[in-house]
Amino acid sequence: MRYTVRLVFAVSILFGIDTAFATAENVIDDSKYPRYLFVLSAQSGSLEGNKLTLDGVPNVIYFSDRPNRIAGHMSLEKFLEMWDKGADSFKEDPPNAVLSISDEYGEKNAVLKLSQPLIKENALNFKTRIIEGNIPHAFQNATIFIDNWCPWCY
Repeated sequence: MRYTVRLVFAVSILFGIDTAFATAENVIDDSKYPRYLFVLSAQSGSLEGNKLTLDGVPNVIYFSDRPNRIAGHMSLEKFLEMWDKGADSFKEDPPNAVLSISDEYGEKNAVLKLSQPLIKENALNFKTRIIEGNIPHAFQNATIFIDNWCPWCY
């Protein structure tokens, strides 16, 4: 009886270790290719049809989650330059984003799908589709949070 219990115990430990190693082999190493989220703050903006315009966007803030915890700033030009790079680019798979508008009445959030970014007359423009929420025709003090992406994985 003791031999059977020990054998079952030993087999279960070996099976558990084997399963753990098999699972570990399939884990993506995010430390090698971290994914980033992007934040843009605008002094003002507007929505006309499906064209979102953001004015007074000084730069793009990017950051990654654990284990890397990388953060920094980049120019709008550099961000747009990377937009269509790689097989998993924002051009190929347009990102979702949250536009958060803060005004005297509180905060309004809208979930969007962004595409075709363009800097024109010192404003950042996107073709957009509203997924959820509402955006006023004109607004002040807005921040847009853009989905995660690995622009350096190309």
